[in-house]
Amino acid sequence: MGGRYPHMLLILILLHGANAAIDAPVEKWQTLDGRPPLVIARGGFSGLFPESSKFAYEFAMTASLPGVVLECDLQLSSDGVGFCRSGLTLDKSTLIAEMYPKKDKTYKLGSEDIHGWFAVDFTSDELINNVTVIQTIFSRPSTFDAIMGMYTLDDMAGLHPQQIWVNVEFDGFYRDHNLDIEDYLLKLPKDYPIAYISSPDISFLKSIGGKLKGRAKLILRCLADNVTETSVKKSYGEILKDLKSVKAFASGIMVPRNYVWPVNNNLYLLPPTSLVKDAHALGLEVHVGSFANDILTSYNYSYDPAAEYLQFINNPDFTVDGLMTDFPPTASGAVGKH
Repeated sequence: MGGRYPHMLLILILLHGANAAIDAPVEKWQTLDGRPPLVIARGGFSGLFPESSKFAYEFAMTASLPGVVLECDLQLSSDGVGFCRSGLTLDKSTLIAEMYPKKDKTYKLGSEDIHGWFAVDFTSDELINNVTVIQTIFSRPSTFDAIMGMYTLDDMAGLHPQQIWVNVEFDGFYRDHNLDIEDYLLKLPKDYPIAYISSPDISFLKSIGGKLKGRAKLILRCLADNVTETSVKKSYGEILKDLKSVKAFASGIMVPRNYVWPVNNNLYLLPPTSLVKDAHALGLEVHVGSFANDILTSYNYSYDPAAEYLQFINNPDFTVDGLMTDFPPTASGAVGKH
């Protein structure tokens, strides 16, 4: 990819303050294993390209640290093919509504009615051959909208990343439609470098954990602290007060940024919580999500996204184990400057 678009790649890196990072220093980090924190590319370089698209994944690999982890929010088509696409419906991130204007449906997700276009109502051929992807955040460039198709997990694995992170958010929904994400994952080729499987669903993690035989680390993906996890009927904030119970079924946690560095109502940083130290003491990894260059964060960072990454990885007390970001080149630069 870089050979075909050398000038374009250079411009993108300069525009986003994302100098391709050099290998991190050999010095020991305060991560759980002492290695540099992971840079986890949510849907690839989704801050610039439509998420989980060919360009997003290719540029994430080209312009980030060599070990950048490619993340895939897994969905299944009606014939059981795995696609990378966040959310449950497809109409906000693709032009599927234009191609199939009469195939929208309303389904229940828990007690909520969800209306839209769903992968479970389309074959993989219909999705691959007829549906193009678009940028989901209107303030981001639309230059690459409608020129790439939906990307499968097989497509992404074909890029040969060092590590893949699969996020499973709606296992129960797919089971209701006679599709088994657990079975799909267990049948993937053993040479796929799937290093992490995350989910906000504790029952899913417990179920698949006994069958993976150590092939991937399981991560509890925590939603907002006041959101209730459906299988144990506790909020994620309550669950993280008992980290020993999490250790019984997972290797780590993925949390929003405010779980580690809360901010007050005026958007200034409060003292950090003890979450990272407490989790590390039990042998649990702590990964932090929702990083992006173009969102409003604490004023302490002076509108510098690199400063925010460094706050999580280069403070005197701890280093988080992974940074999930829409802008992996920027996160890579921060890690490389340590």
